[in-house]
Amino acid sequence: MPSGIAALLAIVLPMMLAPSHARAATINAFGNQRIAVPSTTPVGTVVSRDYYTPRELCGSDTCEITSTIFYPKGSLLGASDGPDIETRVAGLSTRILYDGVPATASTRTTVHNRVEVQLFRDSRTPKNGSLKPFIFNMYFIVNYKAGLLSEPTSVYLAADTVFIAGTCMVPSQTVVLPSVSPANFNGIGSTAGTKPFMLQFLDCPAGFNKIGYQFMPLDGRIPGLPGTLALRPDSTASGVGIQLFNVQQAEYAPLGQSRPTPYNGQAGSYTLPFTASYVQTGPVIRSGSVRADAVVLLDYQ
Repeated sequence: MPSGIAALLAIVLPMMLAPSHARAATINAFGNQRIAVPSTTPVGTVVSRDYYTPRELCGSDTCEITSTIFYPKGSLLGASDGPDIETRVAGLSTRILYDGVPATASTRTTVHNRVEVQLFRDSRTPKNGSLKPFIFNMYFIVNYKAGLLSEPTSVYLAADTVFIAGTCMVPSQTVVLPSVSPANFNGIGSTAGTKPFMLQFLDCPAGFNKIGYQFMPLDGRIPGLPGTLALRPDSTASGVGIQLFNVQQAEYAPLGQSRPTPYNGQAGSYTLPFTASYVQTGPVIRSGSVRADAVVLLDYQ
């Protein structure tokens, strides 16, 4: 049994992702202005995401969803069972998710963390246009329990949408942390073996309003320890995780939540400085190998 802890943090290729916002009986997903999304991604790729809290949806810390109504292309003349419906912009479809799970018309669940609206590429040829229908722009009605009754929140899509050929490239990289001893830790939450690395966003095209990123851990996160990746099954150490810290924005990486890149609308490459550290996650640390993996997701608007 080795006497120290050694780790590999692998950060693998990007997929797509997107933002956040405050409640009433309506939600205007992606706002009412111009958004820009990539045209060159494969069919099925999520290109933009918008997030809302339970309080923004139903005015409470949790929302008990009783049903969801889906209106393809925002038309109230027809309904769908979901989860995926076309928008009025050729090349883009949409779906709504409760705590990361795509909803259907029959979904009954309690939302504890977030509501997400996604735009994703469909098989239609991309064409610039408005998400807003001619009269109505309601794509979803979310019905939730309010006392003895049910109340609705309407989700609107109305942004003018422009397609841009190209995306940023995020190179895969492996961050190798130094070997440390269990004696370097002094309790849950303590860290050791910090290693800096740069997250790179290369060859970004001009014209997007903003580009967001997030780390999506492949094996989950450690509750109560922000920015901490759980270990891969082939790790032999225990009682530790890998914690990611955004040096420029002075915050632990909020796993599974979009954060801004330095992108400023101009074509070029951008970087963000990070550190990766071992962090104690349990009362006892067992020596061995450590590996944690994350996928970098990008979102465009």
